[in-house]
Order: sequence, then structure tokens, then C-alpha cells
Amino acid sequence: MSGPVAHVRAVYQTARRLATEAILAHRIRAKHPTLSCHPTAIWNYPYREIDAIDIGQFVHVFAHAEIIVFPKSKHTSVRGGLVLGDGAIISTGVNIRAAGGVIRIGAGSGIAQNCVLVAANHKAVLGQPYFHTPWDETRTGVTVGANVWVGANSVLLPGVTIGDNSLIAAGSVVSHDVPPNEIWGGVPARKLKDVPAAQDAQH
Repeated sequence: MSGPVAHVRAVYQTARRLATEAILAHRIRAKHPTLSCHPTAIWNYPYREIDAIDIGQFVHVFAHAEIIVFPKSKHTSVRGGLVLGDGAIISTGVNIRAAGGVIRIGAGSGIAQNCVLVAANHKAVLGQPYFHTPWDETRTGVTVGANVWVGANSVLLPGVTIGDNSLIAAGSVVSHDVPPNEIWGGVPARKLKDVPAAQDAQH
């Protein structure tokens, strides 16, 4: 199909997608009046499943973040969901994919620019198209504790828990649990040192 009909169809499909995104984002803002959310942030979730998204008080979501929350998927029996604690910060360009597991970000925690949080991955089966295989149900969800800082361009993989007060260095790939009060970094991420105590940080 080409010519004027194709042009009209393309315009209609684009307008419909933008209108859907605007409606979904408006519903999130209306339900959470203390949420500070940039208008370019994309919220993608089933219209009737808004309760799968639990947002605390005074959460900030910055420009061009993409937040996908699907409680149900044909690829898995594990439900997806998103929990953002009080004062959590989702920075510019963050990609959150909360399907096939729950992603939890604790109170006062920050996810810096262009990070990716993935709740589930497809299984790799030789000879099968990777994007059509079932999702791995042995490692699902991502849990970020309270007062955690995840540095820019980091990736948090399914099944990972980051303990309270820990820091993840920029550009890290976190594939294993991070205990509380530690600084981790690298690909794959490993412990670099403990978070210094207040008296040590002054020296």
C-alpha cells in the first residue's frame, strides 16, 4: 500500500499511539498527586492493571524514562509489577521493564541516567528464536533497597537484590546480589569497598 491512503494510515497510527501514551501517563499522575513526572516519560501498562504500579510519596521521574509494567505475559506465569518507594528518583532515559517479575525501588533510592532494570529474560534455547522462547522463571524481579544509588548506564539483571545504603558504580552490570553498605562496580559487578562510615568520610 502506498500513496495518500498509506500516509493517512501512518498519521492515524502515530496519533493513536501518542494519545494512548498521554492517557496512560495522565492516569498515573492523577492517581499519585505528589509524583513529579516529566511529560516525555513513557508509561506503558494495561489500562485495567494500573494497580500493578505502586508509587510512594514525592517520587521523581525525569525526561525520556520508559516504564513498562505488564502483570501478565504469555511468556511466563510470574506476575510483573512496579513499586517505587517514597522519594525514589528515576533519572533521564532510564528503562524499567517490569514484566515477568516485580521491580522494587526503595525509599530515597536513585536510578541514574540511562540505566536498565529488567525483571525477566527469555531462555536461550539453541535452534529456537530467542524472542519467542518462554521467560526464565528461576531468576525474576529486581529489588533495590533504601538509600541506594545506581550509577549512570548500569544494568540490573533479573533476580538481583541490592541492599540498603549500597552504591553501584557507573557502567556496571549487576548479575548477583549486593549486600547492604557496599560499593560495587564493573562488568560483571564485584565488590570494590565498603561505604565509609561518617567519621571515615571526613578524612
